[in-house]
Amino acid sequence: MDGFTAFVSWPSAPLTNRLVLDALRPLTPTPTVRDFLSKDTVSSPVRLLQWATYDALDHDLTCSHDPASRVLSSSYVIRKALIRKHYLSRCIHNYLTKHPDSVLTRSVPWTWELELSFADELDELWSDDLYDLSEQVEKGDPSKWWILKPGMADRGMGLRLFHTKEDLEAIFQEFEQDDSDEDDEEGRGEEGHDTAVVTSQLRHFVIQEYISNPLLLDPAEAPLDDALKPARSDLRGHKFHLRVYCVAFGAIKVYVYERILALFSAVPYVPPKSVDGEQGTPSIDLAPHLTNTSLQTERGEAGVRLLDELVGCHILSGGPSAAPPRQPQRPPRAMGQALDPEAINAARKSHARHATLTKEDVEDLKGQISNVLAETFKAAIEMSVHFQCQPLPNAFELFGVDFVVAHDSSPGALRKFQVKLLEVNSEPAIELTGPRLTWILEDLFKGIAKTCVEPYFSAEGSPAHAVTDAWKVGETKQELRMCLDQQIRSACRSAFVQDCQMGRFGKSLNTALATSKMSTNTSNILFDDIFSITDIDKEGKKFDRVSRLYAHSKNYDMDLTLDYNTELFPIQSGQSIALALASSLSRNPQGAAGTTEDEDKDRDVWRPDAKGRRGLDDDYEYVMYGKVYRFDSGSGEVVTAYASFGGLLMSLTGSFRHLTSIVLGDPVFILLRR
Repeated sequence: MDGFTAFVSWPSAPLTNRLVLDALRPLTPTPTVRDFLSKDTVSSPVRLLQWATYDALDHDLTCSHDPASRVLSSSYVIRKALIRKHYLSRCIHNYLTKHPDSVLTRSVPWTWELELSFADELDELWSDDLYDLSEQVEKGDPSKWWILKPGMADRGMGLRLFHTKEDLEAIFQEFEQDDSDEDDEEGRGEEGHDTAVVTSQLRHFVIQEYISNPLLLDPAEAPLDDALKPARSDLRGHKFHLRVYCVAFGAIKVYVYERILALFSAVPYVPPKSVDGEQGTPSIDLAPHLTNTSLQTERGEAGVRLLDELVGCHILSGGPSAAPPRQPQRPPRAMGQALDPEAINAARKSHARHATLTKEDVEDLKGQISNVLAETFKAAIEMSVHFQCQPLPNAFELFGVDFVVAHDSSPGALRKFQVKLLEVNSEPAIELTGPRLTWILEDLFKGIAKTCVEPYFSAEGSPAHAVTDAWKVGETKQELRMCLDQQIRSACRSAFVQDCQMGRFGKSLNTALATSKMSTNTSNILFDDIFSITDIDKEGKKFDRVSRLYAHSKNYDMDLTLDYNTELFPIQSGQSIALALASSLSRNPQGAAGTTEDEDKDRDVWRPDAKGRRGLDDDYEYVMYGKVYRFDSGSGEVVTAYASFGGLLMSLTGSFRHLTSIVLGDPVFILLRR
């Protein structure tokens, strides 16, 4: 088998550049490494690997080359649904609307999205987008705090804690001041780290519930450089977050690297507390709460540990469970009654389990992380807006995913330790791991090369293919645990998709929309969103049992006009409704793994669950069946899709990006619920 060409370029990340080169060197077939893309390579790419920073990749090659030429790239072109905090929030919210039993229900903090440029815009948001949060804040619960995060910033930039509405307004006023005077020193922490942001440039923010019961450990109990462990009485609980490296490959398999990092705050944890700062504005010391290594560069690797290294560390959170270990009390017994050795051992093990972090605890955390990441990627690829996360069969990508661990010590707790997903980062800053743990990065990149690169350029039936083909979900190889294996069909190389990705919108947009189809094998949902009804029968009622509603969606800025039966689905102006368009009522797409021949035959019937199976219609109150009969292009990117449901008409208007799965002439189900 011939070798392949590898384009490797990480100009601002020399460690990553070295790790990639070291990972490629032992591969079979052997690559020829280049640090630039020549014109000849771009014009006729043959067996090409692009393993470079996102900005250096030629995305045209990823999406528009001849599949026979074999081009593999180290990043998906579009994955905003994962790496932008406000998109991720929206993505998970939509997924939980359809899958309320998902593990994400308990694994993601409450999150609100907001978009604003000036502090005085908050008044309107409190009564609109932040209405639910307003109710929570006004309760005045002293244990409830909230954290503000810019949607597109990283490395701790713009992170702020607040407790009241006045606190949040003061934060945005601070950002405005920093905007007007870039040399202003406000927004710097006690150690001089500038974490302020410019709101005029970063309009999108998320607000998350602050996890007020974090698991606390002392990293000094896993000492560096053979240092002595501190005495039990000298231990102090530090907050930390878990940095998990996650690899997505193709369309799509997802792997979790089992060597997980724990990144600790610089100072012991104390609950957040607001004090009056300069000019009477509230001030909060963020040092006990921020665990980003990028904000603690002067500490080096002092606050970085492997999660596995923390086994045996005392748990310093959760009240009574954090008490110093003591010999278990002997149970009372009658005179002459023998002690039960098994009962004593069980009591001793139970006490130890509550007093220290055990290997079983760590394995449980890893299992939770694997399940949460699988569901997170499912949520991203099930988005009706496929352009926000588009898996490609010839791409792979390394993500850094952050989790915090909540500790619930109450007797009736469903789970003592619960991971909470914070964010997903592209091109994670692996340089901040530190030299002591560089070896785990070396193994990670070698695993990526063996799992993603070598099989792609190897012949069918080769040993590399045999290993990956036999890999099952839940299995771990090369320290990579497969957590998701879903087959996604994608028309990513169509001219329409290429134009959309590269920002070229020509006269053929309407034709392309009518003929291109982008669908996934994970869901039959073509589009879904939450609509607010703005009017009903504004042009007068024409039929006794039929009305026409007019609605607008907040998430995707879509306009809807729809005829509906008022007896079957009575609604009023001002209400919100969930709407979905589906190609079938079957929960399993055609040809999906585990789908029987009878289920495939039932895909297009009105009641696919007639034989005891539950269909999508079970999740909704009102369902109609019809056909897409027309597409109209408007100005710019705006298009309108028309469908008829037995004479009851629908028009859906908005960006073409949200309608790419809807195809002219195809049958379609519309599903509604209040």
